[in-house]
Amino acid sequence: MRRTLVSAGLMLAAAIAVSGCTGTTTAAPTPVQSTDLTSSDGGFDQHAVIGVVLLPATATPGATSGGVALPDRFRSDLTTAGFRPDVRVASATDPAGSQTSDIRDLVRRGAKALLVQAADPDALTGAVQTAHDAGVVVVALGDPLPSSGTGGDGLSGDYRVQGADSDAATVGRAIAVVESLQRGTKPAGD
Repeated sequence: MRRTLVSAGLMLAAAIAVSGCTGTTTAAPTPVQSTDLTSSDGGFDQHAVIGVVLLPATATPGATSGGVALPDRFRSDLTTAGFRPDVRVASATDPAGSQTSDIRDLVRRGAKALLVQAADPDALTGAVQTAHDAGVVVVALGDPLPSSGTGGDGLSGDYRVQGADSDAATVGRAIAVVESLQRGTKPAGD
């Protein structure tokens, strides 16, 4: 009797599940393929942590900032886009060492993407490789990241956002890249 009830329950659940599968489906987005094939294959939660690692000089508003410091602009604009930003500014006394620590800490905290404005790109080789190994997509802000010593493939940064005429434009481009990555698609213009 018990077996009959369990079987009937399973059949009923299967019938309900199958009947709920009506309607149209859409194709999944094309996964992001990282340049080194070790990083994230794309797509992550919209409310994901996005790490931003910046140079010390960005902590104060500059000539192209519109009166807003770059770290504050990233925090504000990433939050508005629906992400959870974790913005770090390197120490002025040891920017490369500070950035290395920040990248590793952001990876441990579960960041899905890192936007990195490198003080010394070559000094970040190991930290960027650690991020790749953890499946984190790394986007260089400005100068490219190291081109050697990362798993034998010679590539570190997955994508690059070159500087623009204003901080707002740079942040806008960076967020467009993150939004593409979040959807699991390759960013345009890369």
